[in-house]
Amino acid sequence: MNNRQVFDHFLAIPSDIKEIERVQDFAHNVLSHTSYPTDIRQDIILALQEGVNNAIKHGNGNGSDQEVSINMTLYDSHLEMRIRDKGLGFDRDCLDDPTSPGQRMRCNGRGLLFIENYMDEICFVRATDYHELKMIRYR
Repeated sequence: MNNRQVFDHFLAIPSDIKEIERVQDFAHNVLSHTSYPTDIRQDIILALQEGVNNAIKHGNGNGSDQEVSINMTLYDSHLEMRIRDKGLGFDRDCLDDPTSPGQRMRCNGRGLLFIENYMDEICFVRATDYHELKMIRYR
């Protein structure tokens, strides 16, 4: 199977929640060059937005002196998105289950659940100087 890279787009933003609109515009622009249907594009943008929110809030601790980088790469078979921050990462198994009865009424804590539901694969990478969320959506 030929898995040729079609294009690669990169965006770096200050670690500031006000930059989310810029991330959405970036994603809309990138996805406009794909054959994903509108509803799938919306899912992808929501997953990306949640990942960037987490990178800003939890990874970089809202430190506007830090940066969040986003890479969107389209291959013949899938879209790959990578979000990097300067955080230490986390243990997925230690997070509360947002679907449990005691957590359902909380105003936050569902971002990772959205990401897991909207993307086909996700993984977390911890390197010496960054933490990365990698998300894949197949065509």
